[in-house]
Amino acid sequence: MRYLPSRRSLSTALLLSLACGSVANAHDDDYRKLLDQQPPVFGPIWTAGGENQERGLFDFQNMTLLANIPLNNFPGVNTISGNDCWGYVSPTGREYVIMGVEGGYGFVEITDPINPVVIDTIAGPVSLWHDVKVLGEYAYGVSEGGSGIQVMDLSDIDNGNVTLVRNWTGGGYSTSHNIVTNEETGSLWVVGTNIGNGGLIHIDISNPELPSIDGGWTEMYVHDAQVVVWEGGAFDGRELAFLSSGFSGGFSETGLRIADVTDPNNPVTLSTVFYPNAGYSHQCWLSTDRTVLYLNDELDEGNSVSVTTTRVINVEDPANPYYVGTFTTGKAAIDHNLYTRDHVIYQSNYRSGLRVFDGLDPINPVEIAYFDTYPGSDSPSFNGAWSNYPFFPSGTIAVSDIERGLFLVRLDAQLDGFALQQRDDQPEAVSPEGGDPISVNLIVRENTTFESAHLFVDTDGTGFFAEPMALNLDSSFTGLAPSIDCGQEFQYFFRVTDTDGLVKTLPADAPASVFTANVVSSSNQVFADNFETNTGWSVSGAVIDGAWERGVPAGGGGRGDPANDYDGSGRCYLTDNVAGNSDVDGGTTTLTSPAMDASGAGVPMLSYALWYSNNIGEIDDTMFVEISNNNGGSWSSLDSIGPGDPNAGGGWNVYNYDLSQVFASPSSQVRVRFHAGDTGVGSVVEAGVDAVSVTLLSCEDPVDDCPADMTGDGVLDFFDISAFLSAFSTQDPAADFTGDGTFDFFDISAFLSAFGAGCP
Repeated sequence: MRYLPSRRSLSTALLLSLACGSVANAHDDDYRKLLDQQPPVFGPIWTAGGENQERGLFDFQNMTLLANIPLNNFPGVNTISGNDCWGYVSPTGREYVIMGVEGGYGFVEITDPINPVVIDTIAGPVSLWHDVKVLGEYAYGVSEGGSGIQVMDLSDIDNGNVTLVRNWTGGGYSTSHNIVTNEETGSLWVVGTNIGNGGLIHIDISNPELPSIDGGWTEMYVHDAQVVVWEGGAFDGRELAFLSSGFSGGFSETGLRIADVTDPNNPVTLSTVFYPNAGYSHQCWLSTDRTVLYLNDELDEGNSVSVTTTRVINVEDPANPYYVGTFTTGKAAIDHNLYTRDHVIYQSNYRSGLRVFDGLDPINPVEIAYFDTYPGSDSPSFNGAWSNYPFFPSGTIAVSDIERGLFLVRLDAQLDGFALQQRDDQPEAVSPEGGDPISVNLIVRENTTFESAHLFVDTDGTGFFAEPMALNLDSSFTGLAPSIDCGQEFQYFFRVTDTDGLVKTLPADAPASVFTANVVSSSNQVFADNFETNTGWSVSGAVIDGAWERGVPAGGGGRGDPANDYDGSGRCYLTDNVAGNSDVDGGTTTLTSPAMDASGAGVPMLSYALWYSNNIGEIDDTMFVEISNNNGGSWSSLDSIGPGDPNAGGGWNVYNYDLSQVFASPSSQVRVRFHAGDTGVGSVVEAGVDAVSVTLLSCEDPVDDCPADMTGDGVLDFFDISAFLSAFSTQDPAADFTGDGTFDFFDISAFLSAFGAGCP
């Protein structure tokens, strides 16, 4: 049975939503929802225990449909459309879904998910937007249609009764876009409100039936948020808010803000992250291990991106987060709301339905299941799955759908017990003698044991052979590089097998893709600059504002600025190094290095850390890096970071180049320069450079040009003599100056000769 509302009823609902306050708080995504509104699909409750009449309508993989409750089954409230959902488990262990509809909330017992029972409804203002959360035995609901916070008593829900305690308004507050809880502290917050700049407003519920306003973060509009108690590091025990935010003074600065809201009357903004191709930062949620945060943008699909694009942001240090990259379903649909549980990501994506990812490797989620609640189209329109609730102890998952009501589903996918992850200390060079450790990180879901772990190595291009790896206490496996002829580049990959027969490799498609490393016997750093002193860099170009300058980062991480330098020394080179909304404007600024000597024996490796952010406004600028082999007489392109590049989202990234692959004969006059510019119609550009070095990797044994410097301080004095005599008396090999394995007069004579020659 399909119910088609008249044109009059749709228009009336739209006008009521606007008249009840949606205009005041709504942004572009809200208007698009109104414009995309479609008739609901009414009918009887369908359950897996009944006749299987409609299951063929829905596309799915590794999921089972347990029940579907169309909107017309919620009596006494306006049910032209559905919206948010949340869950509640009573003290007796019975499970309930709270389903948001256009005219309020429906309460459904799902303890037996194939026999769900609608037990009550609570009416609210007519609006497309209703959101609800639970603390203790109370549900708190909000809407853009008014009524403030609806306080609903769940204490008698097992007897089929939910009571509306009151619709609370106060202090000028009346509407919200969403509501946020922190169950660890029992704190309650509202966002997208008609007060406090639409920010994150703290609600005091010391009396759970009588809320009151108690401070908040009000710098700008917040669309949604997650608030948690942080564990570890500088913010251990602090209550932090992760804010999908971005409208300030009418100018869109959409992105992620992180704030310390431990004292809601004195919140502190810790950091800001922007990301490429931003449209509207809608909702965010932390990974299970809280190393990264996943962010849904609601206005990029169909505009700046062609497929569902979810951002991944590293938040291990909340004061210094950085954009990592994206993941996708490959569909065109809009990502809307996601939540994580036990390293699994549950994402409601409008027209492509519920999408489930294994996030055991949090920066590389893998789609493992889906249930598409909107048959026939995955286009980027505002219909279909609105939200989901995956936290029931039973494992039942609730999915709320705009047109088709409430779905109850079960995940059937087999979850991998472990994942492999590349380490930051993976070597680029190893010794020909062998024995250098090569490690891979291990991420384990639970109760996983391992049958084997191997480092596969190809030393001469004839094929891979396996070296065993050992399990370490820090949840990693380590193997040792074999002996290899110096001067070669060797290939390697990792393979681990658990006792259930699951095999994982890194790279995932190995041996089609592999890691490489140079085999060298010495490493001689011939140029290194941490920018604590002026070593001869120059700045040129013409800009209205934002030229390169050396200093300690002053921007605090706002609007694309780095909050800190890369190497921890303090200083780096930055564009427009001032606090506030400043960046490169009206031209290009160029930072050029002094001459660097890359002519010595060995493979010359150039390394630098680069920060580049171009994510606000018209994303139309490119960062160029050029290199010269003749002291700047001529230049060639080394790299560029253009619009949409993942590395244009801020964050320090390290770049390494083998200069012998860039120039036929690297010279003693190598220079590198960095161009940052705002040459388009108005994007925000911020850049930084740090930790520049040139290192010679060689098969020549390093020459000790000051062997008598026993203390290693570069000065020959009494302390070197004392150190030699001490080593000689204990027959330390450092005192064997003749290298014949004996300790006698000739070693003393050789030391004195070297001491007399001095250091160069």
